Amino acid sequence: MESFIKRLVEYGKAIAVLPALSLFIGAVFLGFYGVYQLFYILSMVFINPEYKDTTKLSAMFITVMDIHLLSVILYIFAVGLYELFVGKLSVPEWLKIESIDQLKAKLASVIILILAITFTKQVVKWEKPMETLLFGIAIAIVTAVLIFYYKIKEHV
Repeated sequence: MESFIKRLVEYGKAIAVLPALSLFIGAVFLGFYGVYQLFYILSMVFINPEYKDTTKLSAMFITVMDIHLLSVILYIFAVGLYELFVGKLSVPEWLKIESIDQLKAKLASVIILILAITFTKQVVKWEKPMETLLFGIAIAIVTAVLIFYYKIKEHV
């Protein structure tokens, strides 16, 4: 009985296949969605004169970059979960993940990047300066905390 339970728990690592697969499917979907959004924007530039405004166009292209970034992030996490719990993959060295801490560090750096892109979109729109300033301060605080946490974690 003990041997059965041991094998069951050891094969339980296959549970990580589901989240890895769902993240991979999400990454593929977002990749296609980003391409769709890009072609939609390009078509609207030729059809609708209001889309030729560079400020509006900049915000829309930043949104497309955001979608593609999220697609890549989902892929990185799919690879990370698979490598941590299921088995090794043939991926570039920088994408190899050997610990949960490495995966969390990648998540933290990605969160900082997404926050920076989100703030950039807000600045490009420039509708409410005071709210934009407060938003920027909030992002700076979250970024500083994440950086501080990982600097401390490196020395432990």
